[in-house]
Amino acid sequence: MKDISWTLASCAQLSILLEVSSPKPGNVNRLRRFSDTGYRHFLASASLMGRGLHLAATRGIQLANSEIQGREIGIGELILESSEDVFGGLNQSNTILGTILLYIPVVVATSAALSENKKLNIDDLQKWIKIILDSTSVEDTLNVYRAFHLANPSGARNKEEQTWTDIHDRYDIDNPRVLQNIRKDDLTLKKLFLLSADVEPISKEWSEYFQLTLRETYPYLDTHANSLENLEEGIVRTFTWLLSRQPDGLIIKKAGFEKAQEIQHLAEDVMKVSHDESSTEDLLDELDSILRSDGNTLNPGTTADMVSVAILLKLVSMTFNEI
Repeated sequence: MKDISWTLASCAQLSILLEVSSPKPGNVNRLRRFSDTGYRHFLASASLMGRGLHLAATRGIQLANSEIQGREIGIGELILESSEDVFGGLNQSNTILGTILLYIPVVVATSAALSENKKLNIDDLQKWIKIILDSTSVEDTLNVYRAFHLANPSGARNKEEQTWTDIHDRYDIDNPRVLQNIRKDDLTLKKLFLLSADVEPISKEWSEYFQLTLRETYPYLDTHANSLENLEEGIVRTFTWLLSRQPDGLIIKKAGFEKAQEIQHLAEDVMKVSHDESSTEDLLDELDSILRSDGNTLNPGTTADMVSVAILLKLVSMTFNEI
């Protein structure tokens, strides 16, 4: 039997590298960069996240073996420690905050599921995710906000949308009293993500126990890639498909919902001709140009983060579900 903690951590680091290396429209890859962020920053982030991933996997094994209870996992602590490793010292560029927020609970849950049944099973995985997220505490929330402040997410959130309310202001990262508000309101991480699910796709994914990732995005990637040889093509296709399914959260944050919806419609146009390789290539090139035309404010970062989790699950399946 493979060492679950180290193997899972390695799969997670590789999935981050594969995601950024693939030529997805509008994002950094091995051939394209932004003015303030390049490929090397993502390479550094993937490498520096190793300790946090291994620790998360170890906690999952302890959970499955009843050595710790759900409330003792410390999801917020794991997210904070991973952020300290990734964003402090050598690499101070905020490259993968969304990835950290998604990966940590998934790695804990995947490790628990593998410890229990030795193979990746989506029903088992979602069962453990539910246990983990339902067990979050106020301290988890405080640690996640400490990670937010450490990573210093770029781009002022567009708060003019009708979905943005006083309650969102109360827990806004820029609110100087946010930590006091969290303590006063006894706000667990699960409650926070339920409250913000309508304005943040990553929060929505947490609040729905990763339903979109586990039941739709990963199966879509799994259908379109069966090995490392064709995984890159599958990643680009899955990224475009997911972008066509919902407006990207980072675009909403920086440019507003209407602009994010425009980009979604362009991705829908690509998917309509996905059976025709030459037409798809032309439309992907056009989409890439549009997404890079305004100082990279239209890069679909949340979509990339969510696809990255699907890549992780694909690698785990390829590694552990051997016949």
